[in-house]
Amino acid sequence: MILKKRWHILLLLLSICYTAPLIAQQTTKTDKVLKQLTKEQQEMLAEQQLFIDKSKKEFKNSLTAEQRKILLDKSIPRSDKSKLLRKSLSKKQRALLAVNKNRLRDRQLKFKRSLTRKQMIRLRRFANDRAIHDRKRLLRRLRRLIRDNLNTDN
Repeated sequence: MILKKRWHILLLLLSICYTAPLIAQQTTKTDKVLKQLTKEQQEMLAEQQLFIDKSKKEFKNSLTAEQRKILLDKSIPRSDKSKLLRKSLSKKQRALLAVNKNRLRDRQLKFKRSLTRKQMIRLRRFANDRAIHDRKRLLRRLRRLIRDNLNTDN
């Protein structure tokens, strides 16, 4: 009788027990890959992340009130938001984005050039790991199925 009333709690506990090892396994893979990098390479990655955070903050601070309204409006789809925002950018904001994009690309190239062949292979294997991309693949497949079914219904 009690289980009938609280089946959702049991379901939640079972799902937590199932997903916890998967999450732990993923973090250990990430840790292994990061440990194989040299201190300089780890510092490069940390600097890259700081640069990304700084440039995002700088760009957000440059937004006008009207541009912020576009971003906060939940009635506009995400793709339309980006189109509207791009149209509303000033020359200064576009230049800021271009400079940041070029600087980030330079940092990424510098990091790639610092990798040994062995490190490059390990990073590629890690990036192509199926467990990481399963959710994205599943979502794409579901969207494709939905789209195809909608097209056949018409």
